[in-house]
Amino acid sequence: MQTYKRRTISFMVASLFSTLAPALMAAEADPETRIRQLEQMMQQMQQQRAEQDKQIEMLTKELVGIENQISQSKIAKTEEKGKSEGSPVYAAFKDGLVFDDASGNWKLQINGRVQMDYRDYEENDWRKDTFSIRRARFGGTFTFLKDYAVRIEGEYANATDGSRGTTALTYGYLDINWWKQARIRIGQFKPFFGLERAYGTNFTDFTELSLATNNGSSFNSTYDRGVMVFGDPLPWLNYNAYVVNGTGQNDDEINSTGNTPATKVDNTKDVGGRVNANLAKLWNIDNAVIHIGASFSDGSLSPATTPASTAFTQAINQSTEANGVQFFSVSGIQLGHADRRRAGLETALTYGPIKLQSEYIRTNFEGTKLTAPLGNFDNDIKAWYINATWMLTGESYADSYKGGVFGRIKPKNNMAMGKDGWGAWEVGVRYSKFDASDFKNMLANTSTNIYTAEADSWTAGLKWIMTPNARMMLNYIHTDFDTPVLVNGTRSDHENAMVMRAQYDF
Repeated sequence: MQTYKRRTISFMVASLFSTLAPALMAAEADPETRIRQLEQMMQQMQQQRAEQDKQIEMLTKELVGIENQISQSKIAKTEEKGKSEGSPVYAAFKDGLVFDDASGNWKLQINGRVQMDYRDYEENDWRKDTFSIRRARFGGTFTFLKDYAVRIEGEYANATDGSRGTTALTYGYLDINWWKQARIRIGQFKPFFGLERAYGTNFTDFTELSLATNNGSSFNSTYDRGVMVFGDPLPWLNYNAYVVNGTGQNDDEINSTGNTPATKVDNTKDVGGRVNANLAKLWNIDNAVIHIGASFSDGSLSPATTPASTAFTQAINQSTEANGVQFFSVSGIQLGHADRRRAGLETALTYGPIKLQSEYIRTNFEGTKLTAPLGNFDNDIKAWYINATWMLTGESYADSYKGGVFGRIKPKNNMAMGKDGWGAWEVGVRYSKFDASDFKNMLANTSTNIYTAEADSWTAGLKWIMTPNARMMLNYIHTDFDTPVLVNGTRSDHENAMVMRAQYDF
């Protein structure tokens, strides 16, 4: 670089000297001759200046090329050093706080959510009006070597009926993603059965699930332990198949404690699956979802803890959508000798901002009842719902559909003070029906608690999605019971509830 600078300076000095020399020599000539000489000198200087400009331009280009070569050499040395000594770590926010390194070998995503509810129960005294933390979760997913991921999440809002709760595991699993068409999940996870249960709890249409899916007795626990294979073999087709304990969240199956018919348990696993298709994707219909699907499972009611009595028994219970009164209960069912088979059909039709969704689930229980009335039984519980929702601000439901389930709605304009955006607004209505009339003669009625076998519910909802991660919900829920229920001295043939929720997730 210094050599080129010296060459340029020398060239300019020589040119200047050759230009001025004739003028110095003609200093003593007559005026006209001197004028002609000066004019010639000016012409020569202009020509020489143009030549100098060309030379400088050429030297400048050559200099820039050399500097680029030096810069690339330094970058290459830095990258080589980074490979041997470690790469920089980058942070970003994309539906969670994400950290990863330049190599792409690992990624850590931190997630959390909080749902704050206020529940107001009209007239009935079986549940008090209350502020509550419906969910408060924190966890993360660590992805390494691109094909493997570990997810751990804990629930911190486990207080029930005023008692002090403890932290509980929700997700704790390993994903092996060798094939997009057949991913493998091992650990504690959510076995996908039906459409409503497959929703993430951040994205449900209403504050709570319908009577068809909101209770484990007629459906299954949200979480279970086992292994699942799932994937998208075609762009419009999704499936999952699983084998789990069937005992629910945070529970392992246990061995029986005796050899008598009442205490000897044959622990069988729950085997199940779900398959669904989006025909709008298959038929290339834009801005729409035509979702159809079916689910099944076959297993038994298996004990997760050792009971104090000599017999393994369990009750089948059902509560209202508002988590108010428990209106259905059948007790004394012998565990390990009670088979539970479930089958469900589901559909969702959307076009632009309109969505219709429905499910039908039939659960068959076959086993032995060890309390009065004693005997064997083979009974069904049938439940279904239908709901309609409308995005008033025009967002399309198809944009939130992926992998056989609806997810995050992104407003066209986020809510921001001082700006024009007001987020997304949605209204919805749902009807659901619970029919366990086969169990009508087996209800666990006592002098203080009288139950019913049938109920139906209407829910009206308003949802304000301020940003993709923040929303507020207001639901009015009316439930009618087939016959009046008596709970802790309070009798009624209906329940009215208002539920308000403020939610944020990341």
